[in-house]
Amino acid sequence: MSANPNEEFRALAAALKEAVHTKNEEAQRKINDRLDNIELGIKAVAKGSAKSEQTEDIDNFVNALKVFGKDGAVKTQEMYGDVKVGAMRNGQIKSDNLVRFDYSAAGALLLPAQMSADINRQVVEFSPVIAVARVESINGPSYKQALRNTSLTATWRGEDLAAAKSKDGFGSVEIPLHSLSAYCGYTIEQERDSAYDIAGEINGSVIEQEAAATGTAFINGDGVGKPTGLVGNVSNFNSGSLTLTSDIIVRLQAQIKSAYAGNAQWMANRLTWAYIRQLVLSSTNGLQYTWEPSFQAGRPSRLLGSDIFEATDLVGLTNGNFTAGNVPILYGDFSRGYLIARSTDRYIIRDPYTDASSGVVNLFVNSRYGGDVVRSEAIVQLTIT
Repeated sequence: MSANPNEEFRALAAALKEAVHTKNEEAQRKINDRLDNIELGIKAVAKGSAKSEQTEDIDNFVNALKVFGKDGAVKTQEMYGDVKVGAMRNGQIKSDNLVRFDYSAAGALLLPAQMSADINRQVVEFSPVIAVARVESINGPSYKQALRNTSLTATWRGEDLAAAKSKDGFGSVEIPLHSLSAYCGYTIEQERDSAYDIAGEINGSVIEQEAAATGTAFINGDGVGKPTGLVGNVSNFNSGSLTLTSDIIVRLQAQIKSAYAGNAQWMANRLTWAYIRQLVLSSTNGLQYTWEPSFQAGRPSRLLGSDIFEATDLVGLTNGNFTAGNVPILYGDFSRGYLIARSTDRYIIRDPYTDASSGVVNLFVNSRYGGDVVRSEAIVQLTIT
């Protein structure tokens, strides 16, 4: 066996390609003899010790070459530019160690690359409205909720006077569902790679992007082809200052009725929370004892007795100096003030035909969401003025 296996493999591949094209039986016989010598050399190296993954890959590589050179019994998977050649073991294809015979390039057989089963992925951030709002799963095009427009009134009356008649006024609020779609593609080679599940990974990525898109809509959506968001549709409190102060935060909390305060939460960008933490650590303000840091994983910190949630889609600044019109903070009972409707069905269409000539499988995923404020008095936004 050559001192450099890679050079030996390249020479064999080149000779094999020439023999295949010229149908030279004598050249194929010589190649088979060289393959036998390589296999003997590998077995000698591996004798007396456990086989390494690299040794097993080389062994599979040699077996694949021998199959092609001696018998021509090549099992092709699907041809999309490259032909996959499997190592034959008792008439079976060893599909987890496929090698490639690349006709379109240099005609070289390639050892399978080692690949980690772990996917190196970026973190996707999204606003957590769906975690605190009321969520209804439905199978129709929209969701309706009864709405009481006016309330009964009680009046004092004299002993000999008739009471005034009053009544409740009822209506409804309808929340339509909007389609949220993802359209992506991946190659046949990626799908057939045994190191990881590319279809499952893409589906997971679609779910992450779906969470990001809906989170943005639940905060800032305009209701046109998407849910109606919280900002601009709940009660409003003007700051009266471009700089966020502890006094503004205390006054903001007092804007909602006491009935909602028991289940109220804060929402702000984490950059804004960083500024508020600075206020907490300052000895010149009244927040020293109002921030309760979380000491348990999965539990949010608390400010003025209410849980804090990071909302990526709200304006965030670490210096506390905002621009007029910015909405950096939401506060209130989101479960009573905001309703999310979502379809129980998610459609996933796998299309291997449209771009089959390029070896690409297309994946189309569709889901439907709706969202709207159903009780504006339960939530208040801080508007910088």
